[in-house]
Amino acid sequence: MTWIRAALLALALLCASQPAAALFHLAVIDEVMTSYDGDFDVQFVEIKMLNIAQGSVTNSVLGVFDGSGNFEGDALIVPTNVTNSGNGTRWIMGTPAFETVSGIQVDFEFAPDLIAGSGMICWGAPGELLPPADPNSWDHSDPENYIDCVAYGDYDGPTNSFIGNATALLADGHSLQRISETHDSATDFACGDPANPTNNAGSSADLDATIPCPEPSQLLLLLAGAGALLPAQAFAKRRR
Repeated sequence: MTWIRAALLALALLCASQPAAALFHLAVIDEVMTSYDGDFDVQFVEIKMLNIAQGSVTNSVLGVFDGSGNFEGDALIVPTNVTNSGNGTRWIMGTPAFETVSGIQVDFEFAPDLIAGSGMICWGAPGELLPPADPNSWDHSDPENYIDCVAYGDYDGPTNSFIGNATALLADGHSLQRISETHDSATDFACGDPANPTNNAGSSADLDATIPCPEPSQLLLLLAGAGALLPAQAFAKRRR
């Protein structure tokens, strides 16, 4: 039992040595928009923390994949940490056009590189008790190196432990909003009307859909085409 006590002590010392915001891995992609009112420059990705001390996001990566699962590149390498942390706290990566439309300031800006229609978005980096690893030290094309991913539309690329089945819903003219945390995009995301992005300071906006969310009958058609089960909440209003 001596070696077990020693290992536990070492782990405790490692955790105690980390700064207050030294973690980042207890978080998920919470809301996504790839266009709004026909403007493909309006894009954002919102992250929701699931615990305290999840603000050490410097060097985390927002990665973009096409509908076949091919890595298209980084939309953003996050340059600094966020200030506020805690279970349910959110922060936003978004485009300047999104800031104009929403009237709120994003925490980190990126160029409009998200893929509309069908694709996959991943965020994070390897590492758990340590801050995100050097972006040059890991493979950004491997979804398993991220903290979370969402696949949407007619995505037919490889699955991974974060997406399960892709949601047949799109993020154009409205957002995709998380409603559960089962590691299955088809189950976990609903069509957001209104979109309700919130930055790390707590400022939020309600953006009414410019492309209506599908009615239940339309969702059944999407369901048949996607070959995945969608929950009844997939056409519900946003919950917070």
